[in-house]
Amino acid sequence: MVNLDMIGSVMSTKDEERILLWEKIVRNGLKRRMPNRNFSCVLKKVMFGCFIMLFVREDSINSIKKMHTAKVKTGTGGMTANKGSTSIRFNYDDSSLMFLNCHLTSG
Repeated sequence: MVNLDMIGSVMSTKDEERILLWEKIVRNGLKRRMPNRNFSCVLKKVMFGCFIMLFVREDSINSIKKMHTAKVKTGTGGMTANKGSTSIRFNYDDSSLMFLNCHLTSG
């Protein structure tokens, strides 16, 4: 079992070890919930405190097309990554989906 307090909440794109650790934590959680299915992380985007991943069942990977990621910095006039968003957009068969993770200023 991984102590989540030890890995923290802030990460950079250069922090590959922590990115892989989070990927492992999520994959293990999926495996516990669905032991007869295998999942792959097909997309991920990191921006300081925002991190988003897309896991897909391996038998559905061929249904995923037109994958894109984006990040938008909105902290300190758009110059710093302490506020903003990360997003993932893709097509699953005939459906277009987008997921967004954001950390915005209060108020």
